Amino acid sequence: MLNPGWTHIHRCLETETVLLVGKRGNALIEDDGQTFEIAQGKALLLPAGHVHRGVKPCDKPLSYWWFHFYQCVELDDELRIFLPHKLSQEEIDKVYSDKAYRATILKNGIILPQSFEYSKPELIGNLCGEVLQEFAKGSSSPLSYYNALERLLLELGRQCEEVFDSSAEENSSANSLVKKILELLETELSNPNASVKFFADILNVNSDYLGRCFKDVMNVPVWQYISRRRVELACSRLRESNENMEEVAFECGFGSRRQFFEVFKQHTGKTPATYRAESAYVGVNAL
Repeated sequence: MLNPGWTHIHRCLETETVLLVGKRGNALIEDDGQTFEIAQGKALLLPAGHVHRGVKPCDKPLSYWWFHFYQCVELDDELRIFLPHKLSQEEIDKVYSDKAYRATILKNGIILPQSFEYSKPELIGNLCGEVLQEFAKGSSSPLSYYNALERLLLELGRQCEEVFDSSAEENSSANSLVKKILELLETELSNPNASVKFFADILNVNSDYLGRCFKDVMNVPVWQYISRRRVELACSRLRESNENMEEVAFECGFGSRRQFFEVFKQHTGKTPATYRAESAYVGVNAL
């Protein structure tokens, strides 16, 4: 148990990676410029070769398990260090979406985020206790310690894999829902009532959930995407027809001429009349 006021020392372990498994309280630890929290139900890896330190003293009693494990091998009188392989964003995306690719990686290693929550604290606590028992024996072969630690890492990896599968399923569900929204939207652009609630009612889902899914997949809120698509449709009408402004506004789903002008200028930086005039001039010069 670490008392209030304790803070992690500033250091860099060249040949050891550290696994921290939270038990009680919380603390902030910086690793190579990134700040992570160690707390109950959370685990953190401090890779070999990284500089890590405590961010500030803890204000409450703190307790966690920590285990050092070597990642170096002496071959032909030469010390060879093997640092954890950091997956690129492209590899991470593939891990989520491609089970075969993930299985290939798992043949030779364990996939763990640097900081993550584990779902079965009692099981993890028991495995941590087994690792400590092997370490406390001291005189026995270090292989017993590393075997126990490997069981702990494998279980943490298995729990993370369950999260991968769950996230992939959620992503698939979200993608399917957003695809339906996009299809509906193209037929409802002229409907001034088109909104998150409008589509949620049609698809029989919660509007907050629908909004979150859309933003996660498309990186913009539903209302912003609708506005953009309406302006894009209006630009096409202004270039290709002689309809007056009220007709264009109505056919593109704007509730009023004023709303049409405000939203159009916000997206294009021009009034609809200026856009039409400039488009016509470009068209003449392009002939």
